[in-house]
Amino acid sequence: MTLSMAGLAPAPHTPLPAKLCNTDRLLHAMRARGLDAIVATTDLNVFYLSSFSSIAHKSDEPRPYAVILSAAAPERPILVVADYYVSTFLDQPSWIEDIRPFRAVMMGLDMAPREDDIDRFIPEAGRDVAWVERARAAYRPAMADQVKGALRDLAVAGGRVGFDDVGYGHRLALEGIEVADGYDALMFARAVKSADELRLIERAQQINRRAIEHITTHGQAGMSWRELNHAYHMATTALGGFVRDPGGMVWGHPRGTDPAHVLQSGLDDFELEDGLHIMFDCHGTIDRYCWDGGKTWVVGDEPQGPGKLYARATAEVAEAVMAAMRPGARISQLQALGREVYAKAGVPDASRALVFFHGLGLSHMDFEIQQADGTPYHDWILEDGMVVPMHLLYPGGATERLWLEEVCAITPDGGRPLFGWGFAPICG
Repeated sequence: MTLSMAGLAPAPHTPLPAKLCNTDRLLHAMRARGLDAIVATTDLNVFYLSSFSSIAHKSDEPRPYAVILSAAAPERPILVVADYYVSTFLDQPSWIEDIRPFRAVMMGLDMAPREDDIDRFIPEAGRDVAWVERARAAYRPAMADQVKGALRDLAVAGGRVGFDDVGYGHRLALEGIEVADGYDALMFARAVKSADELRLIERAQQINRRAIEHITTHGQAGMSWRELNHAYHMATTALGGFVRDPGGMVWGHPRGTDPAHVLQSGLDDFELEDGLHIMFDCHGTIDRYCWDGGKTWVVGDEPQGPGKLYARATAEVAEAVMAAMRPGARISQLQALGREVYAKAGVPDASRALVFFHGLGLSHMDFEIQQADGTPYHDWILEDGMVVPMHLLYPGGATERLWLEEVCAITPDGGRPLFGWGFAPICG
């Protein structure tokens, strides 16, 4: 069964803000960790620091880009990129003005490097543009030379430099520079979102909501699970979003009375039946910012029997927990509150419920693993401006289980829902 995607118009696609990153928060994290500079080479951190969204590279490939930012001169960061990426900045501006290209893989090893090799990657629209001319003059044969030169120009010699990929830092074999782990400093910065980031994250959640509403409105008993997955992928794409292989729908759905928590393997398949509880926990991105979450769809029906109690209890938990998602709240406190409300609602065993949280933004993490003093940060604390999904799952069989995930922006008044579609399951 193939669902129509009529009426799903893609979100407008326009240049992003030239600066998304919270440099003040990053500098605070660098000072707390004794870092004189940060070198970011992983895809999402480079995007966060520069608004440069690369295309074509996979996560485990050597990255042909780097952002170097020093604590002494944070207003003068340097962006190193492969020569074939220079033209990107004619469409997508960056607050970084010092862009330094290097001769990359498209130029043949059988050809001696030339200063004008860069010209073949610069379109007519880039001629006589001041920053392009500076980039042409900065062209060098190798990325490592550009990164070392940037550290030298930023007067970091003899300092301590944090790399989000420590292995890359060691491979540079820098003399007189201490290589340190910069992962947590960048995650600390990314944890609290700017107003521009919040708008992008909220837009992502609305794509997910519209896709789920579309396929539950038009889907029905008789469809296969894999057809439903395909319809979801088609809907998100029609709306302008992206879902990565092996798929965007996360939960698996044991049949009969099996209450196990399982994730789908990508090989699952079964026929949808009236009364079946489908749990939408969906992942995807638009402009690199993630969406997450969803709720329970009762196929062709509404909750029956124990499922009715679980739906009511989960809504009560959601209301109480979201109200408590204020700056200063600790994750373990929110989890304890959720189980307490489940118990008061009369479910058979509140300890069976899953109540969990994580950050959300450019990844499904976006908070530090270790604090500046090196202690693990498992039981983390909410801050104003964070984005945190609230996950609630009361287990049961195929016609009882109840799932709700709402993505919340943290405010002094509690969690602000970014889906905004209430806590009740989708019925019918």
